[in-house]
Amino acid sequence: MARRAGVSQSAVSLVFGEKATGRVSEQTRAAILRAAQELGYRPNRAARTLRSGRSRLIALAVPDVSNPYFAAVLQGAEQAARKYGYAVMLAHVHDEQDWQPIVLDALTSWAVDGFLLCTMQPPTAKDLAALQGKAVLVDAFSTELPSLRLDIEAGMQAAMTHLLKLGHRKIAHLGAAVDAETFHLRHRAYVSELQQAGCTLVDAYYVQAAFTIPGAYEAALHVLRSADPPSALVCDSDVLAVGAYKAAKALQRAIPQELSVVSFDDSVIARILDPELTTVAIPASAIGKQALQLLVALLEHTDAPSQITMPLELTIRASTAEAVYL
Repeated sequence: MARRAGVSQSAVSLVFGEKATGRVSEQTRAAILRAAQELGYRPNRAARTLRSGRSRLIALAVPDVSNPYFAAVLQGAEQAARKYGYAVMLAHVHDEQDWQPIVLDALTSWAVDGFLLCTMQPPTAKDLAALQGKAVLVDAFSTELPSLRLDIEAGMQAAMTHLLKLGHRKIAHLGAAVDAETFHLRHRAYVSELQQAGCTLVDAYYVQAAFTIPGAYEAALHVLRSADPPSALVCDSDVLAVGAYKAAKALQRAIPQELSVVSFDDSVIARILDPELTTVAIPASAIGKQALQLLVALLEHTDAPSQITMPLELTIRASTAEAVYL
């Protein structure tokens, strides 16, 4: 392998012995990993873990493995992980009860080196000590752990500005019924934009639903059947928007002629819906890549920012149009 990579045998030993940091250049390390791939070499993971105390395995902890957003985050993380000689596995962490058996036990048993935490429930104070130096929060902010947060407020501002410019004043919010910072930020930004535009806040225009299409359908039906129905609807995710589309169809409300719909995510769902969905694009693959790089820097003790904020942009498609009030 050393001959194939054009390097010394000691350099190969350092790379596969987890001792390359500060002693082998990134260019040399990349050449060795490339040669290993070409030769079909696969190090014995169990033996390497026992020898080094590291598994070269990172877990992406998510609350819903069926959500296409998290699949895209995983894809980005995996692509970046290969460059650094890591592999990524998916862990389903639904609530606080899963922290001990899944996250903390995996770290203490060397099953994984670190976690990318996309969980809706942040770690408690008692869990933080075990996570120090081994975890990055995704789509959240923490003063105790490195984190990658999304500029959710700016995303909602862009969505609301777009609808307001189209003449909409009766704008409803179909929110996710999840107690997480990202969804609280979306609703606060929604309220702020309405207030700044001088629009009346209508309690009936805010409904919440579980992250399911049937749940979103029922919630959207409720708000669209109100005495003075909205002309536009902002959804917290593309999955919720599917339920809104079904509700609009059931009530014979044409999109976008009679109801404009805006969402968050820009998943494949947004381009499958008819009409195609206007949505705040959350670059899930890029999020996975950046979060992985942040975690690797943490694990290998290299310089990296402790907090990263990713900007969001509105992708305008065919689900929004000028408001029509009869």
